[in-house]
Amino acid sequence: MIHIAIVEDVKAEADLLQGCLEQYRQDNRIVFQLHFFPDADTFLQTDTHTFDIVFMDVDMPSRNGIEASRVLRETNKTIVLLFVTNLAQYAIAGYEVDALDYILKPINYYSFKLKIQKALEAVHHLHGIMLTISGEHGPQYVRSTDVLYIEVQNHSLIYHTQYSDLTATGTLKRVENQLAEEGFFRCNYCYLVNLRHVDFLDGNTVMVGGHPLQISRNRRKDFLQQMTGFYGKGGR
Repeated sequence: MIHIAIVEDVKAEADLLQGCLEQYRQDNRIVFQLHFFPDADTFLQTDTHTFDIVFMDVDMPSRNGIEASRVLRETNKTIVLLFVTNLAQYAIAGYEVDALDYILKPINYYSFKLKIQKALEAVHHLHGIMLTISGEHGPQYVRSTDVLYIEVQNHSLIYHTQYSDLTATGTLKRVENQLAEEGFFRCNYCYLVNLRHVDFLDGNTVMVGGHPLQISRNRRKDFLQQMTGFYGKGGR
């Protein structure tokens, strides 16, 4: 589920954005959770890290969208920011706060669709996909980017994440296929490594999130090639 904040003081404009998102949802079978804020200060008082994307109106009373975005970036560097404005000249200000793009009013669905696709790609690059891990206590959910590595232990899979270890049933081969496009690669028969969390390589040892893992001799060349390709495409 993608969590989206709409910061807009004019209800008709907020409703128009909602309508575009609803149409995109229907066309692409994606789930959005929308949150509406009538002004920038109300939005900034929330935990902005709970949102993946924010549509920020530029022309608002009290605190405009540019000023609000400067404050936002002091604490949140990763939220995908899109300006909504009447004037294209504000796009230049977007570089200052690392805005992904801007949408000109009046909004039309065709141009909106291109922007939201770009935003969703950025979210995916930052956070990966949501994994459902089925264990003895029921399903648990974790983003692929939060997984350091996955280990086979007896007949179980151990997901070593940035926060805790999660135990699941299944095969490493199935998970390897699932995460093939997410920057994961096996360093030996029992470890599937998230390349974005590799700290360094030393001989046949790879340090992943502070954990030393052995690279098998017959996989070392392929592992190095995968690492080179991953970072060459802007990994992390």
